[in-house]
Amino acid sequence: MTEEIYPMPFFANLIVNDLEASSKFYQEALGFKHIFTMPGPGSKAALIHLRWDKYADLLISLPRDGKPVPEPRGSGVSLSFQMLGRFENSVDALAEQAKARGANIVSGPLDQPWNVRELTVLDPDGYRLVFTTPININLGFDEMLERAKNGGRE
Repeated sequence: MTEEIYPMPFFANLIVNDLEASSKFYQEALGFKHIFTMPGPGSKAALIHLRWDKYADLLISLPRDGKPVPEPRGSGVSLSFQMLGRFENSVDALAEQAKARGANIVSGPLDQPWNVRELTVLDPDGYRLVFTTPININLGFDEMLERAKNGGRE
């Protein structure tokens, strides 16, 4: 089955050192779907389109100028992905798979005061990825804000 191609109102494009290794990591360790590979000069891959879920698309590519990307990459930025039924909504299950496949888990899974269970992973190039799932889907927004203000306590 071919994945749907649609206009993307927003997407991230991460510049990586090794396109094939990064694509493999995202697919095998984290469960992203491969949508397509854009060929570049000499038919070598230049860009790979991955998808976490509908409208949660991620592009990875090599530097257009061929120069290495300065370190640290993505400093101060993290990409967040809601579980949305993936891994049965369990960041713990994702963490197990990611860890088994050599992922660098920075933190978690852990409960946060803003009503999510959260896992933070670094990809092979050091980009920070945060995966979340709600803890209590019946918790109202005002109650969540109050709990967050109180450090997660009721």
